Amino acid sequence: MAANADTLINTSALIEAVPPLGADGVTDLARRAADLNKTIRDLATHPTHRKTLRKFVGPEVAALLGLKVETLYRRLDRHPALPQGTTANPRRREFSLEEVFQLRQAFELPAKRAPGQPGIVVSICNFKGGVAKTTTAAHLSQYLVMHGYRVLLVDLDAQASLTQLFGILPHTEVGDDQTVRSFLEGPNFQGQQNLNWTGDLRPAVQKTHWHNLDLIASNLGVYGCEFAIAARLRDEEGFAFHRPLSEGLEPLRQDYDVIILDTAPSLSFVNSNAMFAADGLLITLPPAMIDLQSSSLFFDLVAELMEAFNRMEATPKTYDFGSVLLTRVRPNDTTHAQISKWIRQYFARETCTHTMVQSSALEKVGPDLLTLYEVAEYDGDRRTLERAIDAMNGVNGEIADLIQRALNARAVAFNAAKEG
Repeated sequence: MAANADTLINTSALIEAVPPLGADGVTDLARRAADLNKTIRDLATHPTHRKTLRKFVGPEVAALLGLKVETLYRRLDRHPALPQGTTANPRRREFSLEEVFQLRQAFELPAKRAPGQPGIVVSICNFKGGVAKTTTAAHLSQYLVMHGYRVLLVDLDAQASLTQLFGILPHTEVGDDQTVRSFLEGPNFQGQQNLNWTGDLRPAVQKTHWHNLDLIASNLGVYGCEFAIAARLRDEEGFAFHRPLSEGLEPLRQDYDVIILDTAPSLSFVNSNAMFAADGLLITLPPAMIDLQSSSLFFDLVAELMEAFNRMEATPKTYDFGSVLLTRVRPNDTTHAQISKWIRQYFARETCTHTMVQSSALEKVGPDLLTLYEVAEYDGDRRTLERAIDAMNGVNGEIADLIQRALNARAVAFNAAKEG
């Protein structure tokens, strides 16, 4: 009995130490969480509170341009009007990403798409959370930009993790007119003229610290898009729930080679819009049983969505590619190895050859709001970082090939249509 009494006393003390949580308490938690996020952002981006991109050294630039470093330096020596980089040592130069683009143009490297040809939209998708969609979207977009593509990232998740990764505080530095929300609400929302509606999504685009990589940010207000689309479905005769995002992005296809959609972990009107707007799907899937089991439901839901699209559209919906990317893979984990083997067996054609490894380097740079491609100084064994970057390059190089093949195929049809 004494032991039970002690237990009751200790439990009672614990209950008293944790006060009840009401609406005011939750509001205070939200305020403190916002303050913490700002502190982390400001520490990671001191002193400007805005992210800046590191410089690229000569060997990196040469590799991005498909040259030997000696060839690059010889060309620069022969053409002093070209960007020469900055350094005290002429044999170890550093270049901004903008200068790399200038060199790409000066050396007349081939364009990624035909003049006037619309860019391609890729949706990073899975209705489950924690499957590395945002990590994939950020690294893929940066890889593409480094290799000469013009890229737009669209954050469709109200949690706004992608927006925060670019050093932007979503709930204090992003207005609803800087997200997809104002556009998705339509020209007339709830019986009133929507003054923020402009006919496309261009006004929501903002520059990032990466040259030729732009962003449509997100904030908590994006969650309101669900209610807005539901209201339009109720109030607007003939409204197609799946079309607004595609229509808003259509003019931007002329501005960008690739538009990447980072979707929320849910089945929603916004995600349905992303599925319809996309030309290619990249499904991120960790090799874990709970994720594998949910993938069946995901594919069922996508099939139902496509059936709904096809009932309302004159042309059946098809994707240029639908690929499965194994993410968060632990190389020495026998369970991961077995489940990866099953996935490759049952999705042999769809599964990417390369996998996104769950590396210690990726975990280490996260608190600094960095991607692997942004790291200038690494607190640890540099070889660990280099191995992680090599693995990430393998993944992104394979996806870039998928994207470029799709662009090339579309170029044939585009040019034929122009000539015909």
